[in-house]
Amino acid sequence: MKRLLTLTLAILLCLTIFVGCNTPQTPQTPDDTNTPEPPEDVIEDYDNENEIEIGGEQSEAGFEHTNTIGKFVAKDRTYDYQGNNVTILTLENQSEANCTVTIHAEFLSADGTVLKTETQSFEGFPAGWQNYFVFMPQMKYDTMEYTLEIEQYTGEMYFTSTSGHVLGDIYEIGVPLREKMAIGDYEKYSSISAKFDAVDMPETPYYKILVSIVFDNTGEIANIHTQHGSFWGEGHFNDIVYTPPVPTKEPLDWPEELDGGVTGIVGILQAELIE
Repeated sequence: MKRLLTLTLAILLCLTIFVGCNTPQTPQTPDDTNTPEPPEDVIEDYDNENEIEIGGEQSEAGFEHTNTIGKFVAKDRTYDYQGNNVTILTLENQSEANCTVTIHAEFLSADGTVLKTETQSFEGFPAGWQNYFVFMPQMKYDTMEYTLEIEQYTGEMYFTSTSGHVLGDIYEIGVPLREKMAIGDYEKYSSISAKFDAVDMPETPYYKILVSIVFDNTGEIANIHTQHGSFWGEGHFNDIVYTPPVPTKEPLDWPEELDGGVTGIVGILQAELIE
C-alpha cells in the first residue's frame, strides 16, 4: 500500500517492505528488583516501511540532498481487534535533529472513500527515539493512509533516545472487577495482568496519554489499554489483560495464547508539561 508523505523539511521518500516475526517472552512472577533494559521494538511483521531522509536544500529542479542529517523510519501494521481495525504506526527518528511530528491519517473503504480522519502529534521527538502511535477509529476500514509533517524542534527537551516502557511481567492477580463493583461487590477476582516498567522517563511531571498493547503468542492483539494521568521518572503501571467470562476467585486455567510468548508495547501520546 503506497503512502503519501508530505514533509516540511527537505526530504526524500523511499518505500520498502519488511517482513519478520514477533519475539517470544515467557510469563513470570512479578519482580521489582531487576533494572529494565531500554525499550526495543517487538513488532517485526510490519505491512509497510517508509524511509524519509531529512536535510538538503531545495532548488528549482527539485530537492538536492547535499546536507542530509539523517532520516525518519515509519512502519505500520493493521490488526483486527474486537470486531474493528487498529493500525499501529511506529516512528523512529534516525536523524541528528530533535523534531515535532504531526500525523494526518485517513481511514479508507475498499473503493477509496474516506470514512474518517484523525491527527496525532508529538512535540520534541528526540533524535534517536522511537515511539508508537495507535489509531483506533472504532470501525472496520480497508486501509489507513497518512501524511507526515516533520519540523525541527529547538525547544527544551524532556524525553531521551531511550525513554519508554517495557513489558516486565505477565502474571495472575486478584482484582476488583468493574461489573462487580457496579453492584456493590468489591471482592477480588482472578485475572491476568501485565506490568510495564518505565525506562528513562522525564523527572519533570507530564500529563500523558499512554496506550499499552499486549500481544499474545500468535502475534495478535490480546488487549489495548489507554491510561491518562501524570507520569514521570521510574516506576511501573499494570494493565489487566484477561478475566474469564465467568468471574472466579480460584486459580485460572490460562488461555493457551497467553501461556508463554507474550510481548507488549507502550505509545506515549499528547505529552504536555504540567505547570
